[in-house]
Amino acid sequence: DVRVDPEASRFLARKIPGARLVEIAGRDHPVWTGDVDRVADLIEEFLTGEPAVADTERVLAALLVTRIYDTAKLGDRMWSERSQRFQETWRLLVGRHGGRAAGTHGELMVSRFDGPGRAIRCAAALREAAQQIGVASAQGAHVGEIELRGQPVGLTARVTMQLASHAGRGGILASRLVADLTVGSGLHFTEAGRISLDELDEPLPVVHATSEQHLEPACRPKARPAEPATLTARESEVVNLIADGKSNAAIAAELSLSEHTVKRHVANILLKLDLPSRAAAAAFSARHTGPDGP
Repeated sequence: DVRVDPEASRFLARKIPGARLVEIAGRDHPVWTGDVDRVADLIEEFLTGEPAVADTERVLAALLVTRIYDTAKLGDRMWSERSQRFQETWRLLVGRHGGRAAGTHGELMVSRFDGPGRAIRCAAALREAAQQIGVASAQGAHVGEIELRGQPVGLTARVTMQLASHAGRGGILASRLVADLTVGSGLHFTEAGRISLDELDEPLPVVHATSEQHLEPACRPKARPAEPATLTARESEVVNLIADGKSNAAIAAELSLSEHTVKRHVANILLKLDLPSRAAAAAFSARHTGPDGP
């Protein structure tokens, strides 16, 4: 939480008889930003006494799969200590970059981000952390649809895991789609050809990713601020209504859309603009809207 120490909530939970504390991953403080659906479900469960019905909803997200391995033939104890230290660092760095630790699959650590730029910058930070701890890392990044709730499963998750398995020591192997969606972000990519994956009928174009902090200053591309023109006309309407403080339900009513469609538009807006929350989208709209409109 960027504004309040979580220990304050833990203190309240200890002092209120029968209280149950639920901590939600993320750094947002207001309840109307971040994982809003999860907050609403918990409130519904508290008021009704019944768990909220989990509706499946697919969103576009960037996944990062990180794996570490022992290249120095460390003893079991030393390897266990370094592995545990890296996992703690992984959770910390994923949170710092606006992502969510989405679980582990054996030696693979899966994290989810609202935008591919955040995922790649986090991957670069994790690579440096692994080197400092004394282990080798390999990472894969991909963008695709996943279920909003639960651990990422399905095609997007499997492809990302395959990319991590193909990445070399210290490598960050990403799909070409990741590079296409981060144009102007200051990130650097080099072509890596195509690789055949078990999950796909055709070879997948891939790139090697390098964070902007590793580029020489003279070669570092200038970040191009996202312009409203990158959004569709409908998405521009939605982001302006978000700036007016309207909920998804209110936006749906005003634009004669279903609430599900509005949620999808919001997810696409955050992904395209590489923004962490609705509040950030509202701020973006305010910056790019003049007295006579956008």
